[in-house]
Amino acid sequence: MQSENILEKMKKALLIPATEHYADDEINLHIASCRQLLVSAGVPREIAEGDDDSLVTALITIYVKTNFGFDSKGEVKQLPNHFDILLRQLCLHTVEVKGGSSS
Repeated sequence: MQSENILEKMKKALLIPATEHYADDEINLHIASCRQLLVSAGVPREIAEGDDDSLVTALITIYVKTNFGFDSKGEVKQLPNHFDILLRQLCLHTVEVKGGSSS
């Protein structure tokens, strides 16, 4: 479930005032889609659905900014590449953390 906090962060990243709600449904859709993408890429659900990991927040920000209201004239051209790099980093970090546990 998306917290209001992550929605507010995404609105700020998109330069949408927190008091405006016209785009909330679309932004929440992109947040949920990104979280599902993270899970399908191998990120544990509890990490992908949490709001405490800065890499998750960065990935959601990139995903939302890439998919919300931007054209492809170069403004966000590099964001998908950054998304892939951060996603690999998060997956590798998750493997290290899981691999280091004694369960």
